[in-house]
Amino acid sequence: MNIDDALKVLAVALVLAHVVVLIAVLRNRTHMNWVVWLNLLVSAGVMAYWVPRFSELFGYIDMVMAFVVFELMVLVVSTLAALRVRMPRAIHWTAFAANALLSANALVFMLTFHITRLM
Repeated sequence: MNIDDALKVLAVALVLAHVVVLIAVLRNRTHMNWVVWLNLLVSAGVMAYWVPRFSELFGYIDMVMAFVVFELMVLVVSTLAALRVRMPRAIHWTAFAANALLSANALVFMLTFHITRLM
């Protein structure tokens, strides 16, 4: 499996994880911590990718910088929530929705266009 196929599998997994967590939380409100942990997992993954490449970040368009800053904020908020600092649920739901939409858009892009190399 090459890196492009691995990224497609990751995108599918992220979209499915968001769907599963959404259904679980809507069925049982006590599972709200699942939203926090998924937000934490996604934002930590983004930071793990971008921290070693921080100097490259300034060569990208501004939207990439905005995305990385957004994920950094999600990481901070999710970490605080995981440490039991009370946060409004709207913050977690906003980050969850944004990450779900970004993941779904990335998946649609990967499956729609035939690009020989994503990375």
